[in-house]
Amino acid sequence: MKNYLISIGGNSTSNILSIESNFDEIIAVDSGVEHLFKLALDPNTLIGDLDSISENSLDKVKKNGVDIIAFNSNKDQTDFELALNYLEGVENSIIYIIGGESGEIDHLLSIFLLIPSKSFFENIIWVYGDKKIIFRQKLKLNVKKMSKFSIIPLSDLSNLSIDGAEWNLENKNIQFGETTTLRNVANKDEINVNCDTGVFAFIY
Repeated sequence: MKNYLISIGGNSTSNILSIESNFDEIIAVDSGVEHLFKLALDPNTLIGDLDSISENSLDKVKKNGVDIIAFNSNKDQTDFELALNYLEGVENSIIYIIGGESGEIDHLLSIFLLIPSKSFFENIIWVYGDKKIIFRQKLKLNVKKMSKFSIIPLSDLSNLSIDGAEWNLENKNIQFGETTTLRNVANKDEINVNCDTGVFAFIY
């Protein structure tokens, strides 16, 4: 299993090193390189149109011999999508994302919706502050007992079942955008979520 880290712009209050510290490749997305430097991490690759990275950071990247994949600012994809495309086809991997917290609402929503649009979305973990966001069709996950979690349906979910929670469900149809599955509590140390069709975000 290989581990990748993508650091994107915007705020980052997460401590990724408390979750994982061994990465096969670290990818900075434009000004996301600043988060890496604060964590004393050196990127292997810098991707983006380089419109928000500081001159000092860009100089440091060049001096360190980082592979720079630069794009014209007049493009149809965000820098983050270009970074995900860069990892397309990578198998047997976990891709951690840091950054992208708060900031402009359109960027925040685009990150949230872009991840599940990729064929490898189940490999991605967005570390957002002290929370993790994963995207699944089903899951079995070890969690801390009494910890809070939310399930956000990104499509209609047919026959959704939740086990291991204060409010379990059994074969309930949940519509896209419905709030039934927000703010649940784990009453076991393992959560199981299954549905016949559909994709959801699991925040914990």
